[in-house]
Amino acid sequence: MKKALVFDIDGTLWDAAQRFAEAWDAVGMKSKYQYHVTKEQIVPCLGLPMSEFPGRLFPHVPLEDAKVLLKESLDYENEYLYTHPGNLYEGVKETLEKLKEKYDLLILSNCQLGYIDAFLAGTGLGYLFKDTICWGENFQPKSVNLGIILKRGGYEKAMYVGDTLYDEEETHKAGYKFAYASYGFGRSTNPDYVLKKFSDLIEVAEDALSE
Repeated sequence: MKKALVFDIDGTLWDAAQRFAEAWDAVGMKSKYQYHVTKEQIVPCLGLPMSEFPGRLFPHVPLEDAKVLLKESLDYENEYLYTHPGNLYEGVKETLEKLKEKYDLLILSNCQLGYIDAFLAGTGLGYLFKDTICWGENFQPKSVNLGIILKRGGYEKAMYVGDTLYDEEETHKAGYKFAYASYGFGRSTNPDYVLKKFSDLIEVAEDALSE
């Protein structure tokens, strides 16, 4: 029986909120609108579709210009993360290495194209993951992309690991179990499992994906 653990990135595998703010702020201050972006503004956006970012981070910018600034910000964010990566949560690498012995590890993120590549390059974790999918590939919600990546790999059992209510709702909508990374940025109201630290996933996965 093929089994997979599917991971969100931000607030689940690493914290790069400060790096996002630095990148987005640089683009904002170079623009004619001269606006700042802070970590405190970025954090509530994490996990949301990228299309919602402009209205939250620079609502004063006209729509057409906001679309341009969104693309510029995302492109620069990708570039910036290669040399200024976020911080992995404690025990992530070691735990993933153990989990890989029993399950295929996948990534599903509501991010732009290129972000997952930047994450894997910045952390050196590319050897651990079997497949990835993101919002930037098809602009579909996580429930749809979860189905796509699991069908593509022929998985019979799977669980999604994330840190927001959106992650929980989309996972359950797709019909899978959800493990809530409570150490991350968001909240969850009805998770199947709660991770107080990332290494808790070893025991949780054993229970969730048992035959």
